[in-house]
Amino acid sequence: MNASTKALIPVVQLSEHEQEVQRALQICNACRYCESFCAVFAAMTKRLEFNQADIHYLANLCHNCGACLHACQYAPPQEFGVNIPKAMAQVRLETYQEFATPQPLGRLYKSVGIPFVSVLTLIFFFCMLAVVWYKGTDLFAGYQGNFYAIFPHNFLALLFGATFSVA
Repeated sequence: MNASTKALIPVVQLSEHEQEVQRALQICNACRYCESFCAVFAAMTKRLEFNQADIHYLANLCHNCGACLHACQYAPPQEFGVNIPKAMAQVRLETYQEFATPQPLGRLYKSVGIPFVSVLTLIFFFCMLAVVWYKGTDLFAGYQGNFYAIFPHNFLALLFGATFSVA
């Protein structure tokens, strides 16, 4: 490759959802009506351009309350169609899938997200039922202020050790 064809700075292609967030944030940055609504807009005002890392950061900073959508003068049906909560949620989903640890969980979440989360929830409830079965129905009655009587140290060490070994 000669110097004229070699890129000095690698160009990162934004996904369709990231491009929508970038467009909406540029409109929001010009308007700034929602500047004091949440941390997203406070962080947004410190930037003039939004790269992929900025978009991911702001999307994960948004907690999808929807206050900005209800106050936005550029929200649908206006022709700009700015819908920050929806666009941020779509980018958040992409980042959850891309940065999941271990990586196969991201692909699994992408293909069968609802069943995957349902199975994880069932596992959690079965663990809680096992604790109730092991300790009985008076789970908290005789253990006022003694956390380790309810969840023994070895149980917690095994649980969190297994969790951290996967992560």
